Amino acid sequence: MPLSLVRVDDRLIHGQVVAVWLRALGADRIVIVDDATASDEFLREILCLAAPADVRVEIFSLIDAVSPVTAYAARPDRTFVLMKSPVTALGLRRGGVPFEVLNVGGIGARPGRSPLYRNISASDEEIKAMRALEELGTRVEFRIVADDRAVPFTSLDRS
Repeated sequence: MPLSLVRVDDRLIHGQVVAVWLRALGADRIVIVDDATASDEFLREILCLAAPADVRVEIFSLIDAVSPVTAYAARPDRTFVLMKSPVTALGLRRGGVPFEVLNVGGIGARPGRSPLYRNISASDEEIKAMRALEELGTRVEFRIVADDRAVPFTSLDRS
């Protein structure tokens, strides 16, 4: 079974992810792919506590995520992959992780980022990563909550 959802949300596990996305997906596992989070023991503990008790949480650096996430994509259980940036998603895809769609649901504003869609901002590097994902055959879509209509990145890209 393919991965249930591959999502960019810079808040990682939070109320909307737990209350809306997990319920909509019926996911058995959340995999977080983020170098800084993987190296921060306290943050890893907090994120594990934020998930429901019956959902397994695994946290990897990008380099360590490729093999297990590729394996999860071939298993019948439902895996929800979260990361903070489309740059990480591009790293997974280039590493051989198969996913047809990247859901972009939350990238906050900060210096170096420009507004792109609703509460989603992106840097030049993140926009380039989304373009590269599209070129690799992964559709990039903006969908903040499960009930939203998906908005294709290609309809917003002003290249």
